[in-house]
Amino acid sequence: MKELMTKPFRGLLYNRNKIDDIASCVCPPYDVVSSVRTYYERNPFNAIRLELPLPQPSMDKYNVAKHTLDQWLRIGVVQKDSNDTIYVYEQEIIVNEIHYLRRGFIALNKLQKERILTHEETRKKAKEDRERLITTLKTYTSLVFALYEDKEEAIEDILISSQKEKLYNFVDEQSITNRFYRMTNPEEIAMLASLMESKKIYIADGHHRLAVSYRIGLDYIPIYLTNMYSTGIVILPYHRIIKFNKPRSLTEVLSLLEESVLIEKFPLTDINSPRNATQKINTAAKPSYILYSKDDPDNFYILSEKAPIYTDTTVHESVRRLKVSILHMGILKNVLKVQDEEISFTQALDKTVAQVKEGIHDLAFFLPPTLVEEVKEIADNSLYMPPKSTFFYPKILTGLVFYQYDGNVSSSP
Repeated sequence: MKELMTKPFRGLLYNRNKIDDIASCVCPPYDVVSSVRTYYERNPFNAIRLELPLPQPSMDKYNVAKHTLDQWLRIGVVQKDSNDTIYVYEQEIIVNEIHYLRRGFIALNKLQKERILTHEETRKKAKEDRERLITTLKTYTSLVFALYEDKEEAIEDILISSQKEKLYNFVDEQSITNRFYRMTNPEEIAMLASLMESKKIYIADGHHRLAVSYRIGLDYIPIYLTNMYSTGIVILPYHRIIKFNKPRSLTEVLSLLEESVLIEKFPLTDINSPRNATQKINTAAKPSYILYSKDDPDNFYILSEKAPIYTDTTVHESVRRLKVSILHMGILKNVLKVQDEEISFTQALDKTVAQVKEGIHDLAFFLPPTLVEEVKEIADNSLYMPPKSTFFYPKILTGLVFYQYDGNVSSSP
């Protein structure tokens, strides 16, 4: 019998008879948690205790997580779902006063490198950490987030019209509405799985968990999937913050830049000025960026590419023409000779403006978001984007469903 590429599974869920406030038990994925302690204090059964466990004097953090999960299973705080199913997950958000609804589903997907395409390199330390956690628990505490192509929206039609049982409906700490369902009609589940058979999967978030899955020899892993052509897809840019090791003036920086870019001063006259400036670079015909300096807190400087800046012919053209590549490799690394340790990353526009104004940072470079079509092109060509090129928003919450695999690391439990 042919193995399915996408199939249902019995997830591990919080027991709703014992947990009446799921919002207090979920947390962000491990790599975007700003305060571990906040989630530890929120609820003794918060998923952070599995996702980012803290070591104890007699036990390393991975075995602490295993002990915790074993205890939760024993007392019935979490339990295996009654049937194989596919879970539907909706998130409603408002970004820059625009309403978005992202609808996707969670199912097991067969690991095949020619089908599951990536766009980001992985770091050894992060892989080692996730591998130890996953293999100690034999559980996925958080999910890989990926995209599929469906211009006709046939899968989304099933997600909307299918028979479902609502498990959760809550607003989280970021004011995001989260709705979580299990599909209940086996025929509709089979239809959805059938539509996924020939589709490629493009990883949006979770490259380290995917790499670990290949290493440990799993056949299937749980993936949250959403349509790349959905109007609910939001990619935020990772802006660059600079703190120089040795003092450098704005005059010096502008002098180095003027051969490569057109420089336009943009006065910060009111509270809307930063948004207006970002709208201008987002819609510009040529690659454009915003420079903000502590030396001139009353003005942005809009930088527009005058002549090709990133011209390394050893790099694939698809990577060279990315706006994030032009900024990171062309402007920061090649023109300004900024060192890696002088660069940090953020999605926060207003907060960063305030911090530069206070002198916490020397410079900030704001850039337009990467497009989902660019992610697809890079992945289709087996290439990698520069670090911190995409921030798919919102993240998939940890704790809605876990996946326990069996000791033989194959198929569903």
